[in-house]
Amino acid sequence: MSCASFSSMDVVAEDSFDDTPLVKRRRVSDSTRSCEATRSHCSISKNWWHSDGDIVLEIETRLLKVHRKRLQCSIIFSDMLHIPQPSETDQIDGCPSVVLVGDSLADWEVTLKWLYHNDDFSRQAITFDLVAGALRISTKYEIPWSASVGLSQKAITLAQECNVPEILPSCFYALSVQKFHSCADGGRSHIVLSPNDLRRLIAGREALQDALVRIIIDPLTEPGCYNNESCGQCAPRRLEYWRMRLAPDAKSPWSTWLTRELDQMLRDEAFISTLCSDCVHGHLSTIRWRLGRLRGAIPAFFLL
Repeated sequence: MSCASFSSMDVVAEDSFDDTPLVKRRRVSDSTRSCEATRSHCSISKNWWHSDGDIVLEIETRLLKVHRKRLQCSIIFSDMLHIPQPSETDQIDGCPSVVLVGDSLADWEVTLKWLYHNDDFSRQAITFDLVAGALRISTKYEIPWSASVGLSQKAITLAQECNVPEILPSCFYALSVQKFHSCADGGRSHIVLSPNDLRRLIAGREALQDALVRIIIDPLTEPGCYNNESCGQCAPRRLEYWRMRLAPDAKSPWSTWLTRELDQMLRDEAFISTLCSDCVHGHLSTIRWRLGRLRGAIPAFFLL
């Protein structure tokens, strides 16, 4: 990724953005003229030009005006955007601009759709090309892979082909909580997995189910966790709370997302406020203990 020299330029809004070339105004320096010359071929992307955006991405021959907050999930962009910029920076339409050298516009359009409209993206028909595009950008710019279940089967295969093994535990985990009978295809999408990966999926599902059952049977006993004491008044509430939060929902297309539920329980102030101070400490310690152990064990659950 390289940051272009910026120029003070404005763009003209028209009904059809896709074929609208960049309109340049106010040449202020030789560097500005050089920048204008290199960008005279660029045009605005109609789909990705937000009037309230605060950064412009130049990809291939298109200009995309987006929001910094959407890019800050990327470690690369987050670091870059926190670096103070010189007072005399070149701009496009009043926003700083970044040239993304070597990136595919199609890959970025998929990634932005994922970042802006994650729920809709997860529900749409997913093709191998879509998975590949999102994976290429998320890997290059260190964007945490959401491993949404709609992508997980193909992402597992693609991650192995692209040599990105670090996302495999998340992909297998996301796929393992899916109830195949609830899918529109009746679970047939798992056929993209190799026999070895299917074996990993089955082993991981069984291990996660065992971990969940152990917690539900006895929520307040956790071997090795020494801060799990509970007073007689708070203990019944804690038992009921754990079982209510972690019990699978028969109507849901997913089984219990154990890591997500534990993470949310850490921030459930409404329940935490009902406990005495000693039990708050024990309650939070137990959640952190179980969450840490579970995250550390997930790769082994899936034989990775």
